[in-house]
Amino acid sequence: MNWFGRLISELRRRRVFRMTAFYIIGSWVALQAADLLFPALDIDEGALRYIWIAIVAGFPLTVFFSWRYDIGPEGITRTPPADDALPESLSLRKTDYAVLLILVAIAVFTVSTVTQHVIDEQAAIDVAPKTRDINPLSVAVLPLENLNPETTEQYFVAGMHDSLISSLGRVSALQVTSRTSARRVNTSQGIPRVGRTLGVASVVEGSVFRDGNLVRISIKLIDAASDQHIWSETYEQPFDNVIAIQASVARSVARVIEAHLTAVDEEQLTRSLQIRPATFEAYLRAMFQFHKETQEGYQRGIEILEEALANDPTSALAYAALGQGYMELVHSVLPKSEAATRAMVAAEKALELDPTLAEAHLARGLYQWYGEWNFEAAEASIDRALELNPSLADAWYHRAWFLELRGDDGEAIVAGEKTVELSPLHNFYRGWLAEQYRDAGEYDKAMNMVQSVLDFNPNDPLALYALGNVRLEQGHYDEAITAHEKIAHLPFWSFALGQTYAWAGQTDKALEVAQAFEHTTHYALPLIIIYSALDDNDQAVYWMEQARDARIPWYLAMFPWFTAPRSLHEDPRVQALAEETGLPLVPFPKR
Repeated sequence: MNWFGRLISELRRRRVFRMTAFYIIGSWVALQAADLLFPALDIDEGALRYIWIAIVAGFPLTVFFSWRYDIGPEGITRTPPADDALPESLSLRKTDYAVLLILVAIAVFTVSTVTQHVIDEQAAIDVAPKTRDINPLSVAVLPLENLNPETTEQYFVAGMHDSLISSLGRVSALQVTSRTSARRVNTSQGIPRVGRTLGVASVVEGSVFRDGNLVRISIKLIDAASDQHIWSETYEQPFDNVIAIQASVARSVARVIEAHLTAVDEEQLTRSLQIRPATFEAYLRAMFQFHKETQEGYQRGIEILEEALANDPTSALAYAALGQGYMELVHSVLPKSEAATRAMVAAEKALELDPTLAEAHLARGLYQWYGEWNFEAAEASIDRALELNPSLADAWYHRAWFLELRGDDGEAIVAGEKTVELSPLHNFYRGWLAEQYRDAGEYDKAMNMVQSVLDFNPNDPLALYALGNVRLEQGHYDEAITAHEKIAHLPFWSFALGQTYAWAGQTDKALEVAQAFEHTTHYALPLIIIYSALDDNDQAVYWMEQARDARIPWYLAMFPWFTAPRSLHEDPRVQALAEETGLPLVPFPKR
């Protein structure tokens, strides 16, 4: 008998074929059960591939187990040798227990990994917009592939991605997904899954290569449902013409998916070309810094823009970015008045150069709101920004909060939901929408939104803040404390635990949190919230006056938004302070 025949005979003797047959039948049953159960459990059918992965991974383990061991009336025993003339005990030895333990560990790891992948993927699907039909004019631009071996070009490729999103956003008929969500989606899941996750009908993907002054950009437009390419183009131009490429792509995408370009759209695309190459490159570098979302990043981005504008004071885009950068620093160590004033100057200069630039109107609106407290003018500026670019998620976010502070829950939630629709994977926007639902008393919606964030990041501070607030307002103090204790180590969020302790009747602990803050104007807002929760009206009013005099932007939210200060609405001093702002004094609970 040759070696192959002996192998087959040995496999048969060791009952490997029998175990393999059982494994195949069991796997088939598992797949059929999953195919039936997944729809019933609202799990996307694409998760079946993970069951396949687990089955394939388990097959060699099954073969190894059946070769070495046998299962009989005595339980698991070692497979007897081929020559049983010299019988020996087949009971398991220490090494066998070690081998079995390793096999069990591998099996548990495989099952847990597959389960986690199913959970993670379902979390991504769950955040996709399900309450609306997908807009046929909706599009997402996936991160562009960097074909340049130089890592120093990272800012350039990221900037091309951002710039292409901005160019498409200037076509008012298009609904363009934000950069944050486009960068977070898992592209390895395939275009149809990406489309469902982001809630878009079309997807743009491409690559960028830069060699000195030569830039090559390849773009593909893909139908998300069918995964079919419907348009593609490769552009190879000097860097001086790269902005023209962006405008050309926007026009082509709009044409292919039959989105009408208005005269204003055309004017915006044409005006976007009016920026010097060196200034545009500086703008890309600055935005790369801004997207780090750190104080150092904003300061570095501002330095880059200031230097560029000193050499070329003709770029509306750079001025608009500068204005928004300064407004981000309103909450930083830079003196508030100085940052706000610089933001206003930059925004006005941007509008002087290009009155059709949505980002410039947004920058001016943010200054009018947070810097001047001129609500009527701020609303007009933000609305104008959205007229010019309805896909500007950040403008919808600020509009939502403007409406919240005005006491208009219904319209505010519509704006908040629009923000999440445009950026479904942005945890920050989702966390604040949960807070909006909480404020409106829609606790189930708030909890669903919180859970969708925590599924991605169990330590997300905003989601934990919202979770604690919901439980606090529902009277579940222990759960509220548990949630807020998880963010107590973060200076920006630690005030939440003080408020929660106060409402739970743990006055001493609440005072400890309050005393941990420096009693200076810089920390006026957390002190207002904690002392309000403690019903210490005198301290709460004192810090309200300090915040007002320092023009701290979020002082405005003390009356219609934050829960604790709203409990003081009958205090005449609080009523007078609210009247000064022109915002409503909303009691808690809302009547």
